[in-house]
Amino acid sequence: MKFSSFPGAATLFLVLASISGVATAQTSTAYRIDMTISRNGSLIGKPAIVAEAGAQAELTDQKPGKPDDGFRILVKVSPLSDAPGGKESIKLDLTFFGRFNGKWIQRDQHSITALVGKNVSFAFPSKPPESVGKDYDLVITTSHVNPSATPAR
Repeated sequence: MKFSSFPGAATLFLVLASISGVATAQTSTAYRIDMTISRNGSLIGKPAIVAEAGAQAELTDQKPGKPDDGFRILVKVSPLSDAPGGKESIKLDLTFFGRFNGKWIQRDQHSITALVGKNVSFAFPSKPPESVGKDYDLVITTSHVNPSATPAR
């Protein structure tokens, strides 16, 4: 799913991204991924996406007429064995892209182990050939959702 631009910094919004991959509701687990996205220290949005376990979800922000603005986030959540103390651990694979001259430039890719319900923070500084000074920060919190409640694709 694509959205044209983020409203003002104080506006809260929810975006359900498209999910790639095929999984049946009876055998899969869905995760809600809440994000807080800042650019150069200013809040630009609080989107959320839903991803089936093992499938990749995508969030894209691009502004028509502004080929150097926007970002694209690919995220995949994979369940792992439970962590000590009975807490559920997951593997998060996250790739962040910026835009330059209308083309996507991969800024960074992270693969980490996290606990469901705990915040995970990422920083994505500008990367050549992008303009210096477009630094993004991303905080992610994951939770479970009922797979039958996910929106139709």
